[in-house]
Amino acid sequence: MDNRIKQYDIALFGRGPLKKRVMLVSVLSILGIIYAFNSDYNLATGSGNLSMVLFLAANVYFPAKRIRLKYAIKNVQSQFNTLLVWHIWLNTFSFVVACIHCYVSMWSNDWLLAALFMMGWLTFGGFLMWFRFQPGKVKKGMYLLHTQQFIFFNMIFAMLKGHYVF
Repeated sequence: MDNRIKQYDIALFGRGPLKKRVMLVSVLSILGIIYAFNSDYNLATGSGNLSMVLFLAANVYFPAKRIRLKYAIKNVQSQFNTLLVWHIWLNTFSFVVACIHCYVSMWSNDWLLAALFMMGWLTFGGFLMWFRFQPGKVKKGMYLLHTQQFIFFNMIFAMLKGHYVF
C-alpha cells in the first residue's frame, strides 16, 4: 500500500463499535451542557465560556503541528490523525455553541456578528476541504481558503473588540 494513502487514512467518525462512539459523544455532550449551565450565572455567558473552551481545545492541533515540524518528530502520524479529527469536531461544536451563545445573548453588535461569520467560514471551509478534497488530494486553493491566518486573527480581533470595547 502507498505510504501517502496510509498516512491519511483518517476515520472522521472514529473507529470501533458504534455503541462506544455514541456513548463517548453522549458523555461529552452532557459534560458540555453541565459546564455551560454551571460555569457562570446564566446560559448566555455559560454557552460563551463553553464555546471558548471547545475552541481552545480544538486548536491545540496547530502549535503541536508546528512543534512537530520544527523538531522533525517522527512516528507520530497516527496521533496527529486523531488530533486532526478532534480539531474538526471540537471546532464544529464550538461554532454550534457560539451560534447558541449568539441567539441567547440577543446580539446586536456588528463586531461579534462579523466574528461569528468568520468562525462559520473557517468551520465550513474545513468541512468542505475534508469532504470534498481529502487531505491526500487537497486542492491548493481550498487549503488556502481554510487556513488563512489573516481571517483567524481578524476573527479573534473582532471577538475581543465586540466583547470588551462595546
